[in-house]
Amino acid sequence: MPLRLLSPLFQGCPVKTSVKTAASVLPYLWAAIFIVFVWQMVVVFTQAHVALLPPPLLAAKTFAELVVNGQLFVHAGASLGRVVSAWLLSAAIAIPLGLAMGRWRRFEHLVDPVIELFRPISPLAWIPLAILWFGIGETGKIFIIFIATFFPILLNTVSGVKGVDPVLIRAGQVLGCDNDRALFRKVILPAAMPTIVVGLRISFGTGWAAIIAAELVAAQVGLGYLIADGMEVLRSDLVLVGMAAIGILGVLIDAVFRTVNDRFSWGA
Repeated sequence: MPLRLLSPLFQGCPVKTSVKTAASVLPYLWAAIFIVFVWQMVVVFTQAHVALLPPPLLAAKTFAELVVNGQLFVHAGASLGRVVSAWLLSAAIAIPLGLAMGRWRRFEHLVDPVIELFRPISPLAWIPLAILWFGIGETGKIFIIFIATFFPILLNTVSGVKGVDPVLIRAGQVLGCDNDRALFRKVILPAAMPTIVVGLRISFGTGWAAIIAAELVAAQVGLGYLIADGMEVLRSDLVLVGMAAIGILGVLIDAVFRTVNDRFSWGA
């Protein structure tokens, strides 16, 4: 019987949390088993050279070696630091801007054409300018990830503010929110918060997607560097380890966002 069907039996029981955690992990475990199975079948039937497609066991061995010698944590930490820095910078700019665009129609009409002109431009297209403007240091890499993370946060914030039920706004005005500041702080922002959090989740994912491009700019450490270095020395096992690490980190960070969003009602 699926664990999700058993979970109601454990209401109020100390093992409820463990059962819920196991139920949430199982789909990923099954997905990993399926991917490894298909991977092994492709290796067996195509007889691909190990430099092109190594067997899962070799990639797992390389993964374990990088974990034991600490190199994987060094690369993951560098990439995570860049993504978090760019993501926080994006949130600090995009959320206030999105709140203003969603609340004041004239301001939106003024700013939206500029946003729409820049939004379709891929972060990859910004790499040459990032090198010219910021050099090959950390700032250029963070700038590229900032471009990738900015627009999802902005658009979800605008959508969240516009989607606030007018009944809530009228109720807030009746119940004492007699100015725009109070109405915004006590009604509009809490009601828009779930949509804003979705934007933050999506943007963190796009940040991870952009890390490969960002770390092509003369990086010496990072998961993107690990992947690029593996490609240059024909070590596809290193490439796959870097990809697996990005996937695992992405799932873990998304789980944190889901937990935060589930546990807080944001005062709505």
